[in-house]
Amino acid sequence: MTHYRLDVAKLGDLDALASVALESGEASWHADTFYPSCRGDSNEIAFVQREQDHIVGYAVMAKEYDIGALYSLAVLPAHRGHGLARSLLGEGLNWLKSRGLTRCLLEVRVTNVPAIALYESIGFARDGIRKNYYPTPGAPRADALLMSLEMNKL
Repeated sequence: MTHYRLDVAKLGDLDALASVALESGEASWHADTFYPSCRGDSNEIAFVQREQDHIVGYAVMAKEYDIGALYSLAVLPAHRGHGLARSLLGEGLNWLKSRGLTRCLLEVRVTNVPAIALYESIGFARDGIRKNYYPTPGAPRADALLMSLEMNKL
């Protein structure tokens, strides 16, 4: 049985986070993109799932004025299906709630059916489409589904 440990990312995790992002198809997230969430900023945080000492998934959450946001959520393909994304997102939502926030926003590729199903199972609602939001190397930009969660309903 594989044992995972949920933790807060640190500055020493930047390269590992970028590697997980790249392997998960999030090519626009690089080590420096994760810097604000790993430096201990009170408005942004990255939670990680570790298998032994290796990061296999992450969730980056942020406080944007009076609203929370999920910036990025990824789990390595070989570790999907174990509830890691749900656990990471749950920890992130708890972090937002602990800061007095009652709403969380996110964007997800319209083609990412498993992620959309996860978000809807937690209670996120579909709010609309943002056309041509995601860059896609070698292809046209992809649309994003806008979703929100009223956390006081959890």
